Amino acid sequence: MPGLRDYLDRFRPAGAPGAGGTGVPADRSRELEAELTAVLALLDDVHGECADVVAQARRDAKQIVATARGEAAAAADGAGRRARAARDEAARHVLAAARAEAVGIVARADQQASRVRDRARQRIPALASRAVGLVRDLGTEPGASAADRTDLPGRPGWPP
Repeated sequence: MPGLRDYLDRFRPAGAPGAGGTGVPADRSRELEAELTAVLALLDDVHGECADVVAQARRDAKQIVATARGEAAAAADGAGRRARAARDEAARHVLAAARAEAVGIVARADQQASRVRDRARQRIPALASRAVGLVRDLGTEPGASAADRTDLPGRPGWPP
């Protein structure tokens, strides 16, 4: 009869299945699990640290985006102010040029009006003298009519 020791040797872990031997095959998955459990337990802390790093990175990214948006808004506001200032400056230049041109036009118009007045002053005595002469001639010639006169306004030969 086998002894107790021989009986218990049958339940002792053995190698991989294959050639016959006495005992129960070894449970490799349980052995690997036992080995890796300690190592993976160490990684739990690292996993927590990773989660903290990711959370901090997300907070930093939100802060960076908020700062960038603020800077972009400030830059856009500054650009808008500069654009308005440039537009106002351009409008001032255009208005100044238009005023200068208007002054020149008014000056030329004044010169032209002055020339017309001078010409009128020169012609009025001769025209008045002629009109007086025509009226005197009409009164002295009983048979003469104004239709026969070629030196009157509206008739051929006018102005003389």
